[in-house]
Amino acid sequence: MSTEQRQEPELTDEQILQFEQRIKDEEAQRIPLVCQAEPLSHLEEEYKDNEPFLRKVKNLNGDHQKIRKCRGDGNCFFRAFAFAWFESVLQKRSEYVTNLATLKSTTDLLEMAGFQKLAYEDFYDVTLEQFQQLPQWQGDTDLLLANFQSEEISNAIVMHLRFVTSAYLRMHADEYEPFLVVEMISIEEFCAMHVEAFGRESDHLQITALSNALNIPVQVIYLDGSNDDVAAVHEFWPSNTKTEKVNPLRLIYRPGHYDILY
Repeated sequence: MSTEQRQEPELTDEQILQFEQRIKDEEAQRIPLVCQAEPLSHLEEEYKDNEPFLRKVKNLNGDHQKIRKCRGDGNCFFRAFAFAWFESVLQKRSEYVTNLATLKSTTDLLEMAGFQKLAYEDFYDVTLEQFQQLPQWQGDTDLLLANFQSEEISNAIVMHLRFVTSAYLRMHADEYEPFLVVEMISIEEFCAMHVEAFGRESDHLQITALSNALNIPVQVIYLDGSNDDVAAVHEFWPSNTKTEKVNPLRLIYRPGHYDILY
């Protein structure tokens, strides 16, 4: 048999991507969906050999003390947002009634956007059930964490927020479609491929839409390899939110990944 005949067939681009994704998924399985909060110094240790990142992390220490990591499975933005939102209401019960009403109103948004109840009701029911338990937990974050570490519960909440984000984008297509000129796809195609699909990473469009849909401001601190000493801060404020009265959910972004920052 010749050497040419013995050569293994080359992998297609799709097979290579699937292989790389499988490696990422296996790596992600090693940590919980949502972790215990840990000192920010752990992030310094993680980037001890990366000077641009390390410099920015050290400069966070004046205003931030802890980080809560989420599994890097492509759902980290939605999971981090959900946990940070639930936790903020858990610790500030005066906001419970308003936020509960907001959550319940998402079914109206989904129906107006054309989603069938059968598609979202199971995810919504789990999300609502978990939210309604917050007053009973009396500020106990460990109970919240235990539920968010359950794949059945946590993933249902993620999917509900994905549908809410998609519904908002679809209902405001004229506003958001211009951002998709480079991709040359419609807002419907974008939502189907990048928002409603479980495990797809999120960017500014998803953050802006979810922030507006739930009327919840978000602050994202971006770590990158630039020469700046301080990490860039991006704030997403819903148009009808009074900034002086509401504290934004605070997330930290590293290329391809979101965690919660305290």
